[in-house]
Amino acid sequence: MTIRKIVAPLTGGERDRVVLASAFAAARPCGGHVVALFVRPDPAEAMPFFGEGVSAVVVEEIVDVAKEAADKAAAIAIASLHAVARAESVAVLESPRRTDGASASFRDVQGNFTDCVTNAARLSDLVVFGPLSEGDKPGLTEAFQNTLIETGRPVLLTAMIAPQDFAGKIALAWDGSLACSHAISAALPYLSGGAQIEVFSVRRGTSAENSLAELREYLDLHDLACTEHTIEAGTKPVGQALLESAVASGAGLLVLGGYGHSRLRELFARGITRHVVSHATIPLFLVH
Repeated sequence: MTIRKIVAPLTGGERDRVVLASAFAAARPCGGHVVALFVRPDPAEAMPFFGEGVSAVVVEEIVDVAKEAADKAAAIAIASLHAVARAESVAVLESPRRTDGASASFRDVQGNFTDCVTNAARLSDLVVFGPLSEGDKPGLTEAFQNTLIETGRPVLLTAMIAPQDFAGKIALAWDGSLACSHAISAALPYLSGGAQIEVFSVRRGTSAENSLAELREYLDLHDLACTEHTIEAGTKPVGQALLESAVASGAGLLVLGGYGHSRLRELFARGITRHVVSHATIPLFLVH
């Protein structure tokens, strides 16, 4: 697998530049193309909140205000795209096409934010979101969760500071699960780029040792070496222990599985994913 098409949802906010810089860093090793996706709210979705009997004049005013706000946000998003692309020496094209290096284009659509992002993600190799926090634009966290869980596409959740590249040190969170396996195989384009690989697992009897042996074998067949670490979490939440260990190692990216499948594993993995997502200070590469 290689990374050719990257979707970067934009909102016309301050974090757009971090999202774009992270998307360009992810595109550069593979010569990928970044689709900067801006979603205009559909004014029709707001109509039910005003009830019946709203006059045509009021409806027109609502539509005009919504369009004006969307036009302003779109202009900011476009300006961010060109500014970051210029700083990163990335070509901005009218539409996606293969080039010798990383490239980008702008796509303006209208509809429900979560639905539009999820639909765009289905035919992509990676989706990049900015850091999530309370008070975000409605639908942003939902779009992240839906993209991760429903599409099966890898998601890069960036930190407040975008990575320069992924050729330094990459941490792999490993518990032998299907989600972690998918995440590591999806991250191979970056793992194969000369990065130093650090594997972190939480000991549970002998399962950690056996699963580490399988992972070591898999990486070796891809000509990749790794340094293994078994974490004794103690009283700390597993997610906290994994994140702290990855940061302490100097990793610039943490690869991990997002959520699980069985009900018991779902409860366990959801807690890990939630903690890591909400506390991450380095970019996360997640796959469901």
